[in-house]
Amino acid sequence: MSEPSAWAQYLENTRRTEELQSEVLRGAKSGEDPAQLLILCSKALSLVTNNPVFADEVERAMMAVQGHALGDPALTRQELEETKARLERIREAYAAEEDLSLKEEMEQAIRWHEKRVKELEAN
Repeated sequence: MSEPSAWAQYLENTRRTEELQSEVLRGAKSGEDPAQLLILCSKALSLVTNNPVFADEVERAMMAVQGHALGDPALTRQELEETKARLERIREAYAAEEDLSLKEEMEQAIRWHEKRVKELEAN
């Protein structure tokens, strides 16, 4: 399967940006968590600038500061869900992997994710 053309990618980014704008406006009008709205805004900016790393960096920083340092339960819960999902995918890959050196690396990742899940559940 080939990569989408630049024009097709532009159209998709424009469509997704418009959806995010609507989500932000609805959220602002309904009093949703400002941290979540900022994350949505950063995703829209990432699409407009074609810089997907920006949204990831903003989300990680928000989780670190708002979720951990300030104890925002919504961001902590979001990180917990994402960490559990990654852990499940790693476990599935581990079960299917035959290369012992890769399995060893995956075991380390599984242990780290299990530890992080326990930390997040304790908060």
